[in-house]
Amino acid sequence: MSRPSFTLFFLVLLIEGLNVSRASAQFFDQGGTFEGRVVVGSHAIGGASALQDKLYGVDLSFQQDISHITDNWVKMAGVRAAGLSVIFRDLQDLKGYQDTSANSFGQAYGLAGHMDFRLADWGSGSLTLRPGIGLSYLSKTFFTDKRNRFIGSHLNEIVKLDLLVQVPVNQKVELTAGAGFLHYSNGGFVIPNGGINMLSVSTGIRLKREDPEKKEYHTRFRQLNRNNFELNLGVGRRGVFESRKGLLKSGLYAGYNLFLNDLISLKSGFDAVYYYTPFDPAPGRDIQTFQYYGTSFDKWRAGVSGGAEIAVWRLALNAQLGKYLYYNSYYPDVNWFWTSGLTYYVAPRVGLQAKTYFHKSQADFINYGLVFKI
Repeated sequence: MSRPSFTLFFLVLLIEGLNVSRASAQFFDQGGTFEGRVVVGSHAIGGASALQDKLYGVDLSFQQDISHITDNWVKMAGVRAAGLSVIFRDLQDLKGYQDTSANSFGQAYGLAGHMDFRLADWGSGSLTLRPGIGLSYLSKTFFTDKRNRFIGSHLNEIVKLDLLVQVPVNQKVELTAGAGFLHYSNGGFVIPNGGINMLSVSTGIRLKREDPEKKEYHTRFRQLNRNNFELNLGVGRRGVFESRKGLLKSGLYAGYNLFLNDLISLKSGFDAVYYYTPFDPAPGRDIQTFQYYGTSFDKWRAGVSGGAEIAVWRLALNAQLGKYLYYNSYYPDVNWFWTSGLTYYVAPRVGLQAKTYFHKSQADFINYGLVFKI
């Protein structure tokens, strides 16, 4: 059986299973929606081989309607639903990028959380933006196939964005189609980590049932919705070149947050990174302590940064652009950095954070730690 036929067969079986279970599924009684889509895409790493291969997959997702939640962030952001997606991609036909990595990537099996933002409605149809983030297991890495120059670890982050059109067939079934972007990366935890970027199109069906007795609901949790000071501290690592080993770093941040509304705050502050093992140019040690754009001759680098944060219930997504005040870098032209962080607040003043430091388009490392707000 060809790969496209196998993908379609796999999707039909799963959708049929969901259809059979409709009578007893509590999720449908609560306004839940199951969706299955066949995906065909191509890698977008760059070079002559970009967009020249066909990579097949399946997206299966469950969404729960949350439009009845009366929290301000729901109304301001236009969120309609939240859910989970199972993401499968067959990457073995990926052609690589001007090197020997073609046909060395295997398969990817992932799980991601997502939210649906309704962009437009026309007649009975709608247009939805669906961002998602999660984790994926990739069956092949550099350490299982030396030709694979882009994936260093089996476990990778997923960053996903889909633009979907829904057209109803009846009250319980919709046809859906769209275009999407998908990124796999381990954030520099294991090197090599070129990552994989994919562009795709998809089509499928949605099985749904709106809750006829939907009642307004207000969540009890509130983030610290006022101006506040913030302190972050954590630890992460950058992988050693073509090795399973890594070099530890600690990220520190102190800043001020200007509260605009329940959805958005502006951020500015001081960023610093401590190197437990700085770069050592001695022969034999140079390759073991080299960290590409993150290579530092000293144990500290520091700068100032500014950006914004979006608050969604207990979650907060932030991004900041920074300028170094001090960085004794191996590359003299690396004067800027940027960060992206996801925080889960266990209490209004305390959160768990994963924050990625970047130089240009390259992830330096992920800093795992705590957030405190005053």
